[in-house]
Amino acid sequence: MITIGLVNNMPTAAVAATERHFGDILNLAAGNERINIRWFRLAGARPTNYEQLEDLWESDIDGLIVTGAEPRAASLQDEPFWQSLTKTIEWAAQHTSSAIWSCLAAHAAVLYLDGVERRRHQEKIFGIFESTKTSDHPILEGTQLAWRLPHSRWNDLSEIDLAAKGYKVLAKSKDAGVDLFIKQVKESLFVFIQTHPEYDVGMLMREYRRDVARFQRGLQDFYPNVPRNYFNEQTAAELDRARNSRDVGPGESELTILEQAALPDGWKSTAVQLYRNWLSHLMMAHNDRRVASAAS
Repeated sequence: MITIGLVNNMPTAAVAATERHFGDILNLAAGNERINIRWFRLAGARPTNYEQLEDLWESDIDGLIVTGAEPRAASLQDEPFWQSLTKTIEWAAQHTSSAIWSCLAAHAAVLYLDGVERRRHQEKIFGIFESTKTSDHPILEGTQLAWRLPHSRWNDLSEIDLAAKGYKVLAKSKDAGVDLFIKQVKESLFVFIQTHPEYDVGMLMREYRRDVARFQRGLQDFYPNVPRNYFNEQTAAELDRARNSRDVGPGESELTILEQAALPDGWKSTAVQLYRNWLSHLMMAHNDRRVASAAS
């Protein structure tokens, strides 16, 4: 049995949903293989089933997943979790066979490791975008040449900057930039993902509703864009009309439209395949260590 550490850094209100998303995908990907998931956080309230981050440093785990977090500061080094995250990066490089860095965690990791700066877009990269495979690698075994996955971020990483620092891009999107890239860092294969294959089909709608509510309460100064390629044309057009209308009560029009909206078929098969390949990498490394230990 392999053990996976999962550092869930989402805001308190989203911790349970993120835990469910990753738990479901990992268990589906594992199939008949047994896996053990240990939960941690870098900062913020810690649920009762989560261990202290300090427990990770003494752990014997095979792989690590570090989720993104909702940005609070303009500079990543000013985020409250920065010191804990950089220690986690150093530890993972020495003590795991592979680590996955998701969204903002990917941006922070490449900044810390190689000084690669993220770039903020004027418009949020938000919706379902097609990615195309650009390189062969066991992490992509059994995947299609192209797939569609959710994106939800303001920032991006330059493919040119990544390549200059030795990162290998495995998939990218014409409309949303780099998707998946890797680099061997000491003992660990670091896998960086700017998309959210773990999301369930309703997550982008819930994020959109959240951001509409924030705008209407004066907590953000911009009205959110409708997620691209997510709703059908009729629903997207109705939401755009609601956005431009100010003769309705707070959120009433949007809520009615969203309650009746049809959601996409989903991307679970792609997500499961990606994580199945990653678990296979961990299992092979785990078995190799057992053989080496028995022979010594």
